[in-house]
Amino acid sequence: MHAHAAPRTVTPRLSVIVPTVKGPESWVEPVQILDRQARHSRTEIVVATARRPAPDGVGETVRSVHVPDADVFALRARALDVARGEFVAILEDHIVVGDEWCHEVVAGFDRNPHADAIIGGVTNGAPACLDRASFLLTFAPFLAPLDRAPLHRCPVPGIIAFRAAVLPRTPPESGYLEFELPTQLLDAGRLVAIPSVRVEHVQHVGARGFALQFHAGVSYAGLNNLSVAARPRRERLRDAVAVPRLLVGQSRAGLARVGEVETLPCRAAIATMAAANGLGQLVGIARHSVGRSPLHLE
Repeated sequence: MHAHAAPRTVTPRLSVIVPTVKGPESWVEPVQILDRQARHSRTEIVVATARRPAPDGVGETVRSVHVPDADVFALRARALDVARGEFVAILEDHIVVGDEWCHEVVAGFDRNPHADAIIGGVTNGAPACLDRASFLLTFAPFLAPLDRAPLHRCPVPGIIAFRAAVLPRTPPESGYLEFELPTQLLDAGRLVAIPSVRVEHVQHVGARGFALQFHAGVSYAGLNNLSVAARPRRERLRDAVAVPRLLVGQSRAGLARVGEVETLPCRAAIATMAAANGLGQLVGIARHSVGRSPLHLE
């Protein structure tokens, strides 16, 4: 495990975590866009890499940590361990932020002192049919503009930021930061949506989207440390069977909210990818393990 830190003289208000399982050619540009605005605010960027260490000179505000061959869950946990900000935002390496994003995240917390987490809306920057289908299955409930947090969907990495005071003091187990904590805060009314906080998701997956949805399903359902795993196995299997219909319905509802309609081919892709996610959940439940699925996630 290797770490590299850019010198900083002021404790940051905001830490932005960017985990990546790809080489620098895939993530340097979005990070440099983020760095340009981070320089003018009390913001640090923590890039956690699995494939290769971050190259020198990526950005003035960038700190990096290298965890060879780690999955995205482990990368987020390791980055969280070194983040120093009062607030911690979790991005993805294919997220592009707006010019005032850092300021808007901090302002969102300042305007909502009761909130321990905030989420923002997202737009899609990869319009090809399969790319869009994969995007919608994950982000349709959070399409911009977003003025309230969906009550029946856990907010996902890429659009969420936490107050550091509610984050664990030691690296969390896989899934806690992604599924457990956001759900707890949502249920307690301590997670709010900030309309001015928006990002663009630019991920070109093509046919890989089907496999990504399968592995996402396995990675969620196979995590035995989550509270949902304590429910009777029969109930979990029943819910997994219902997942495809649920995801398709949430995708359609999200599109309807923003006044968009999908083409017939994209609808078919959404339905098929949703089925892959449901199958993955059945597999995760059946074998009580995530296997190697987290290593396939991005």
